[in-house]
Amino acid sequence: MHINPSIQRRARTFDASGFGGRAFDAAGASGFAFLQSQLEQIDTDLVKPLSAVTHPRDIPVEVITGWPDYISAYSANFASTGTKYLGLQGTNNTEIANVQADLQKGIWKVFNWTAGMVITWLDLQKMYETQKNGMPAPFSLQELYEEACAELYAKAGDYVTYWGFLGQPGLVNNTNVAETAVPNGASGHTTWTTKTPAEILNDINYLLNAVMANCAYAAQEGMPDRALVPYTQFALLTQPMTLGGLGGFQSIKEYVEKNCIAAHHGVDFKINFLPNDWISGQGAGSPATDRIVVYRNDKKSQYLKASPVVKAMTVPSTRNGGSYETMWAAAISQVVFKRTQTSIYGDGI
Repeated sequence: MHINPSIQRRARTFDASGFGGRAFDAAGASGFAFLQSQLEQIDTDLVKPLSAVTHPRDIPVEVITGWPDYISAYSANFASTGTKYLGLQGTNNTEIANVQADLQKGIWKVFNWTAGMVITWLDLQKMYETQKNGMPAPFSLQELYEEACAELYAKAGDYVTYWGFLGQPGLVNNTNVAETAVPNGASGHTTWTTKTPAEILNDINYLLNAVMANCAYAAQEGMPDRALVPYTQFALLTQPMTLGGLGGFQSIKEYVEKNCIAAHHGVDFKINFLPNDWISGQGAGSPATDRIVVYRNDKKSQYLKASPVVKAMTVPSTRNGGSYETMWAAAISQVVFKRTQTSIYGDGI
């Protein structure tokens, strides 16, 4: 029987059962898959949101055990009766001074923190299929959501540390901390954009000396070792300067840190930046001014308590077309201010 050549070609093209099944054979399929892998190469470095978390740098953080509602601590004030000569006696004075201790108890709140993550059954099946077919996604949904929860908790730590929560203060807005406007410079203004490096150093020393007066000049435990400024002012401090007579080339920041009164007391004084969102406009004035926070960064002055994030529960759900829902939980305290006199706010920078 004679077969039309055009019909024969059609059979070879579409009929898998005829002529040895060469229409869609294994060799052709694998070759096309190889071509796909060469045309599309996956970058396995997943791009994640940019974020800054700074509170572990700016405040001591201790671990909370259990789930308390409050943190408490005691403080004592000392005084003495009698004359004002601190127990000293002269030839005509035999009065014996009696010491007194006034005990006080402080209470600070602990806040609960929770976050949930939902992974749908359909998304899990899709991830499974991509892995089975040799082209797995370069990330795990579980790990991705867990990292998002951890980031959320870290940002909550920043929020409580700098601004406080539910009416409780943070590092930049405690009404029990002394606040003052920094002095005017030669230009007649307080802002650092109008001041020389020497005038900025004078601002820092002005604030440090005020803290020393509030702390009865107890430099060993009262002298501040940290300053927080908005990022805008921090960028100004990084400008280089020449030190007259000493040679060399360094920034205004280094000049202030090495020559302030704290450094002369053996204190390693550091100036750190805060994202503008946390500190810009926190100073007094109308309109509001920018603020520098000068304080002693140790547990005897202020600290934060926080618990590790724990997985509270994972349950199946019929929501979202069927899913697994996980809840994470932790606890974080307000800033525990034990000595507010070791801090001061300088407004108008």
